[in-house]
Amino acid sequence: MSDYDVRAVDAATVIPLQRALLDRHDPEVERTPHHPLSLHVGAFLGETLIGAASIHPEAMPDGYREGAWRLRGVAVDYGHRGRGVGALMVGRCLEHASNHAAQAVWCIAPAGACGFFERHAFERTGDPIDGGERGPQYLLFADFGTRSRSWAV
Repeated sequence: MSDYDVRAVDAATVIPLQRALLDRHDPEVERTPHHPLSLHVGAFLGETLIGAASIHPEAMPDGYREGAWRLRGVAVDYGHRGRGVGALMVGRCLEHASNHAAQAVWCIAPAGACGFFERHAFERTGDPIDGGERGPQYLLFADFGTRSRSWAV
């Protein structure tokens, strides 16, 4: 059993951690749009927030799929990486999107994080995106289509 508790929280809870871990070059970026179906999850060790992720309906940049949702702001504090925290949060987000009839989930991730997302049914699409100081990034997506799959964690 994990020592980490992953639970739904409000956007105000996750934004500071997402900004601190992911937006080092642009701390004013609003990472979590406010949509009525958005889900924000926090991973806690005791009462300390050590991870965050958000998901909400948003069309893919190329308009590939109707019913697309965007996963963003997946962040785990440095001392807790590699312990399954990210997988717990992503699983919770995918389950939420699936429960709301998502057809696909997409994200943009740095090259170094692609393997993590690929282990969760995401596929890279196209060439790298110039991420400026952040380095190359990729658009990844998981196509739910007509597959029946449980993302329950």
